[in-house]
Amino acid sequence: MIKKTLLEAWRDVRPYFWAAAVIFLAGLFAGSISNGDIGWLDKQLRSIGEIAQQANESDNVSLSMFWLILVNNLVATAFAMYLGIAACIMPLFTLALNGLVMGYLFRQLADEGENLWSVIVKGILPHGILELPAVFLAGAYGILLGARLLQGIGRSVTGKPAPWARFAAAMKGSIAIYAVVALLLLVAAVIESTLTLYLVKS
Repeated sequence: MIKKTLLEAWRDVRPYFWAAAVIFLAGLFAGSISNGDIGWLDKQLRSIGEIAQQANESDNVSLSMFWLILVNNLVATAFAMYLGIAACIMPLFTLALNGLVMGYLFRQLADEGENLWSVIVKGILPHGILELPAVFLAGAYGILLGARLLQGIGRSVTGKPAPWARFAAAMKGSIAIYAVVALLLLVAAVIESTLTLYLVKS
């Protein structure tokens, strides 16, 4: 039953998943070609830095980083997914913002003479290979929920039968999809707080 629900949910969300990846990459490109300092993006980077600083000040850096990263990512993806009901705005914003912040960070590091290849391989790739698909999946399903709600409204206004059936099915599938997102983020947080942390410090 669970497998069937997941397969049906993935079938519905698959085109949105690739659209989510494109939105993220567009944000990444825009951030990487930005000129000068951008205050609100600097603020985003400071917020990320505060998480690392908070973990470094604890008795167990790895464990603190794990919980901080996991909780932050779970909350962010839950908001991106379920607030997508409001005309898809939240997931679109989250995907674009994540791309912008990463692209902006890359540009700043490049301006400072850092080896971007090393940063990507050591600091992003180990956990990002799971974290990014989780973000894409949550954002994509948020877009799907928003689209299904708008379809339901349209079908209801035009008097078509069972106007909310597809929206109800999407809401049901969201539970299984979010479980997958949470699992991916859990493993990614373990990797980021151990392997990635080790590689960055080495």
